[in-house]
Amino acid sequence: MEEDKRQKMVEECIDRVLELEGDLELVEASISGSGRSAKLRVYIYKTAGVTVEDCARISRGLRRELEHEPELADSFSIEVSSPGLDRKLRTRRDFERAVGEVLFLSVEDEEGARSIGGRLTEVEEEALLLDPIPGGGGRGGENAVGDPFRIPLSSVREGSIEILMQ
Repeated sequence: MEEDKRQKMVEECIDRVLELEGDLELVEASISGSGRSAKLRVYIYKTAGVTVEDCARISRGLRRELEHEPELADSFSIEVSSPGLDRKLRTRRDFERAVGEVLFLSVEDEEGARSIGGRLTEVEEEALLLDPIPGGGGRGGENAVGDPFRIPLSSVREGSIEILMQ
């Protein structure tokens, strides 16, 4: 089976399982390897935090769902987990989940490549709004002090949540 079709079928199975949960959402799903060594990694998110029980329940539900697809049954070992704080933020939805957090962004635009740190206050249709953090939010960044600033989503290569030490 071609890879794109297999990935789409797997994502549809994941969507059906998560739809029953209501409070969990898919962050990322990836397939690596082939044959008996193929692994399906599923990263899920829940506002209140993902528990071990959530991961086990989704894994069992996903296994049952995959068994209903003859082309996918017994095709993968399944690994379900939370993406963790150190994951990269790339999509609009990733940034929406991070509102209120201090972020470190890699940005590339007409001014070139640069790093920016700040507290994400809002995700607009086309931009992120950040408040500067005194001291630069841990890693520096060019806008360490001053007025809030707007970063076009199209210029953001990736971001990460910055853990501030008190």
